[in-house]
Amino acid sequence: MTDKKFFGAAQELRAKLTEWINGGKNPMEIVLNIAKEVGELSGEDSYYEMTRDQILSVYGFALRENFILDDEIAEVRARLEKISAAYEDPKFNEEEHIRIGYALENHKKEIERLESLKRG
Repeated sequence: MTDKKFFGAAQELRAKLTEWINGGKNPMEIVLNIAKEVGELSGEDSYYEMTRDQILSVYGFALRENFILDDEIAEVRARLEKISAAYEDPKFNEEEHIRIGYALENHKKEIERLESLKRG
Protein backbone atom coordinates (compact mmCIF):
# COMPACT_ATOMS: atom_id res chain seq x y z
CA MET A 1 0.00 0.00 0.00
CA THR A 2 1.27 3.46 -0.88
CA ASP A 3 2.03 5.93 1.89
CA LYS A 4 -0.58 8.70 1.61
CA LYS A 5 1.46 11.06 3.81
CA PHE A 6 2.73 13.14 0.91
CA PHE A 7 -0.16 12.61 -1.49
CA GLY A 8 -1.24 16.28 -1.52
CA ALA A 9 2.32 17.51 -2.06
CA ALA A 10 2.82 14.98 -4.85
CA GLN A 11 -0.40 16.07 -6.54
CA GLU A 12 0.67 19.71 -6.33
CA LEU A 13 4.10 18.91 -7.78
CA ARG A 14 2.51 16.92 -10.61
CA ALA A 15 0.26 19.87 -11.45
CA LYS A 16 3.22 22.25 -11.45
CA LEU A 17 5.26 19.90 -13.63
CA THR A 18 2.42 19.69 -16.16
CA GLU A 19 2.10 23.49 -16.12
CA TRP A 20 5.85 23.96 -16.70
CA ILE A 21 5.90 21.46 -19.56
CA ASN A 22 2.79 22.89 -21.21
CA GLY A 23 4.21 26.38 -20.69
CA GLY A 24 7.26 25.42 -22.74
CA LYS A 25 9.80 25.90 -19.95
CA ASN A 26 13.35 24.86 -20.68
CA PRO A 27 13.89 21.28 -19.40
CA MET A 28 16.78 22.44 -17.20
CA GLU A 29 14.54 25.09 -15.63
CA ILE A 30 12.06 22.32 -14.90
CA VAL A 31 14.77 20.22 -13.27
CA LEU A 32 15.79 23.18 -11.10
CA ASN A 33 12.19 23.91 -10.17
CA ILE A 34 11.67 20.29 -9.17
CA ALA A 35 14.91 20.35 -7.14
CA LYS A 36 13.64 23.42 -5.31
CA GLU A 37 10.29 21.78 -4.58
CA VAL A 38 11.91 18.52 -3.43
CA GLY A 39 14.29 20.46 -1.19
CA GLU A 40 11.38 22.31 0.40
CA LEU A 41 9.33 19.12 0.84
CA SER A 42 12.23 17.25 2.40
CA GLY A 43 13.38 20.14 4.56
CA GLU A 44 16.72 20.23 2.74
CA ASP A 45 16.85 23.81 1.51
CA SER A 46 20.42 23.26 0.32
CA TYR A 47 19.28 20.59 -2.17
CA TYR A 48 18.36 23.25 -4.74
CA GLU A 49 21.74 24.99 -4.47
CA MET A 50 23.61 21.70 -4.66
CA THR A 51 21.63 20.65 -7.74
CA ARG A 52 22.11 24.07 -9.35
CA ASP A 53 25.87 23.92 -8.72
CA GLN A 54 26.03 20.47 -10.30
CA ILE A 55 24.05 21.64 -13.34
CA LEU A 56 26.27 24.72 -13.62
CA SER A 57 29.40 22.55 -13.54
CA VAL A 58 28.23 19.99 -16.08
CA TYR A 59 25.89 21.93 -18.38
CA GLY A 60 27.43 25.38 -17.93
CA PHE A 61 31.17 24.96 -17.57
CA ALA A 62 31.63 21.64 -19.39
CA LEU A 63 28.88 21.71 -22.03
CA ARG A 64 28.54 25.51 -22.18
CA GLU A 65 24.77 25.60 -22.22
CA ASN A 66 23.61 29.23 -22.29
CA PHE A 67 20.58 28.62 -20.09
CA ILE A 68 22.55 28.02 -16.90
CA LEU A 69 25.38 30.39 -17.84
CA ASP A 70 22.86 33.21 -18.33
CA ASP A 71 21.35 32.39 -14.96
CA GLU A 72 24.77 32.47 -13.27
CA ILE A 73 25.71 35.74 -15.00
CA ALA A 74 22.47 37.30 -13.76
CA GLU A 75 23.27 36.23 -10.19
CA VAL A 76 26.81 37.61 -10.36
CA ARG A 77 25.51 40.89 -11.85
CA ALA A 78 22.95 41.20 -9.04
CA ARG A 79 25.72 40.79 -6.47
CA LEU A 80 27.90 43.25 -8.39
CA GLU A 81 25.13 45.88 -8.17
CA LYS A 82 24.91 45.45 -4.40
CA ILE A 83 28.68 45.57 -4.03
CA SER A 84 28.84 48.71 -6.20
CA ALA A 85 26.28 50.41 -3.97
CA ALA A 86 28.28 49.43 -0.90
CA TYR A 87 31.47 50.77 -2.48
CA GLU A 88 29.82 54.17 -2.92
CA ASP A 89 28.57 54.21 0.67
CA PRO A 90 30.64 56.66 2.77
CA LYS A 91 30.02 54.76 6.01
CA PHE A 92 32.78 52.29 5.12
CA ASN A 93 36.35 53.13 6.05
CA GLU A 94 39.30 53.09 3.64
CA GLU A 95 40.29 49.50 4.40
CA GLU A 96 36.73 48.29 3.87
CA HIS A 97 36.54 50.22 0.59
CA ILE A 98 39.72 48.47 -0.56
CA ARG A 99 38.22 45.05 0.22
CA ILE A 100 34.95 45.98 -1.43
CA GLY A 101 36.95 47.18 -4.44
CA TYR A 102 38.59 43.74 -4.71
CA ALA A 103 35.15 42.15 -4.67
CA LEU A 104 34.01 44.55 -7.41
CA GLU A 105 36.94 43.61 -9.63
CA ASN A 106 36.53 39.89 -8.99
CA HIS A 107 32.84 40.01 -9.86
CA LYS A 108 33.60 41.89 -13.08
CA LYS A 109 36.22 39.28 -13.99
CA GLU A 110 33.79 36.47 -13.21
CA ILE A 111 31.18 37.99 -15.53
CA GLU A 112 33.81 38.23 -18.29
CA ARG A 113 34.82 34.59 -17.69
CA LEU A 114 31.23 33.38 -17.85
CA GLU A 115 30.55 35.44 -20.97
CA SER A 116 33.63 33.93 -22.63
CA LEU A 117 32.35 30.42 -21.85
CA LYS A 118 29.15 31.28 -23.70
CA ARG A 119 31.12 32.43 -26.76
CA GLY A 120 33.74 29.70 -26.55
